[in-house]
Parts: sequence; structure tokens; C-alpha cells
Amino acid sequence: MSDVKVDSLALHELELNLKAGNILIEGRRVTPRDIAKFFTDLSRLLSLYNMEIFPLTCTQIAKAADLRDKHKLTFYDSHHASSAMLYDSKIMSTDNTYDNIEDLTRIDPSTPHITTKLRCYACAST
Repeated sequence: MSDVKVDSLALHELELNLKAGNILIEGRRVTPRDIAKFFTDLSRLLSLYNMEIFPLTCTQIAKAADLRDKHKLTFYDSHHASSAMLYDSKIMSTDNTYDNIEDLTRIDPSTPHITTKLRCYACAST
């Protein structure tokens, strides 16, 4: 899995969803301490599988803005797509929003033939 990268804004989106109560831990809204523990544990998991965080760059932001304008993507979807396109043009997501973007291939992780050998960009599904 060393070829899988996680968009840095996917982590930001995840934190916002945790903070807003859209994602519960043990059936309850999270505290700041829960969020800190969650991301500490996630960092260890990413390290265990040699998964890297794709950094936010000016190039990615510019491409995301263009994608939002051209494809009417949400803020986060445009950033996930731009990161993938700058990395290897593959995105792992269940969201078919990405299917209409030229030069981007969506890989659905719920498809039975997906294996851990895939080289692709990973983002949080929303």
C-alpha cells in the first residue's frame, strides 16, 4: 500500500465531520480529546501501512478551483480530485461524482475485485 496517498484535506474534512457530530465515536459526539486520540491512532495506522499524506500545494488549490468551476464539484470533492490528478489520476471513492472528470479514474473500493496492490490515491468518502 505504499503507493496509496491520502489527501491532506481529506483529514481536514474528517476532523470537521467529527467535530460537527456527523461521525460518532462509541455512539456519541466527540470531545477535543477524542479527536486528538483519533488522529494519533490514525497516524499510527497510516504509518503501519506506509501510507503518505499528499500535501496541500498552490498547484492543487488552483486545479481544485478550476475543477469546481468546470464540474460544479463541492469544495472537498474538488480538492480530492485535484490531488488525485496531480498524483496518478486515480481516486478511490464510492462517490460517482468523479466519473465525469476527464483524466481521472475512479476506483470503487466496494467492488469485489479491488486488492491492496492497487496504486491509487485515497480520500475520505462523504
